[in-house]
Amino acid sequence: MKRLLLCLLILPLWGNAQLSFQDINGKWQETKRYKNKKKEKGFTDTMRVEIKEGFVLIRYDRGATLIHHEVIIEGNKLKFEKGSVEVVDHSRNKLVLHDKAGTHHFEKTKEFDNAPVPRIIPGREEGEKNVKLQTLQGKWTAYKKTDPEFTTAKFYLKSIQFTEDKGNGTYAAQVTFNNTDSVYTTDAFVYVKGTDFIISSDAETFKAKVLKSDGEELILEHGSITYFMKQFGKK
Repeated sequence: MKRLLLCLLILPLWGNAQLSFQDINGKWQETKRYKNKKKEKGFTDTMRVEIKEGFVLIRYDRGATLIHHEVIIEGNKLKFEKGSVEVVDHSRNKLVLHDKAGTHHFEKTKEFDNAPVPRIIPGREEGEKNVKLQTLQGKWTAYKKTDPEFTTAKFYLKSIQFTEDKGNGTYAAQVTFNNTDSVYTTDAFVYVKGTDFIISSDAETFKAKVLKSDGEELILEHGSITYFMKQFGKK
């Protein structure tokens, strides 16, 4: 009787267990897709998803690779800066996600299949380009990146913190770069020429075109890569 009572007390705790990144971390490759719960649909743009603590990478056979930082879990949803996906079901080797395109069934994999990924650059978003310190000052963090030539070894811009106006279009800054395995931060100077940024430090020289800088969002284009940046916690 005591054992039965204990089980009844514990069961609600199991049923309300909070989803965590540890439950769904790893690399996942899409095997099935459903338009609704019953109607399976064909597809040629296989999704490949990599999930780590606070990080989600979504890659398709065709199109850009989407890299989301600052990801949080709310209930059964993975929430990005813009948008979210619902975790419908998960187990050790199975994952089911739901988004606007439908319901996606994944199997866990050690490495993604080496299917060719056409190099398609998505349409660019552009807007106001205010590059004065009053607009740039503070820390900007990349919440999304697109790169049709993505590799796990490549270092990407993670954040820029503008600290001081040195005059003549030169700003002192602290810049952070990372790949999927490591991260480093360095002091740098940012030289602004028109709508171009040149970030120069002992470790890196990084040139980017400013597509948007309006105080709310900073969008930079560096070669094939587009960075979407925000100031998190800014009031």
